[in-house]
Amino acid sequence: GTLIIELPHPRETFAMVECTRNGWEVPLEDDEGTEYGELKVIWGDDDDPFDPIRQVRDFSVALELSGVDENDADGEMKQLQSVREVVPMRLFTAQEMDALARCAGLRVVAMY
Repeated sequence: GTLIIELPHPRETFAMVECTRNGWEVPLEDDEGTEYGELKVIWGDDDDPFDPIRQVRDFSVALELSGVDENDADGEMKQLQSVREVVPMRLFTAQEMDALARCAGLRVVAMY
């Protein structure tokens, strides 16, 4: 079998001031394909704290649900619900991943 692991760019692993802010939008559609809302996902923020000793970054994760309010006559999209959480994430270097793989009996074929 093959195990593929995606890691952050090494520049981001130990950055003390900045991390990539990823975000994407997912359109919500009914069975007929009519769009009735949108889910916005935001992963990471510039001020997310990083502990270089434990190699843990507390990533901010936000979900914003927007949709058409059925009680509103103008039919515009409005934010219906928003959730924000902090997710601690351990960051590994390429060398650590290589060592962990070897300890588990795996063989590293390539790193890109």
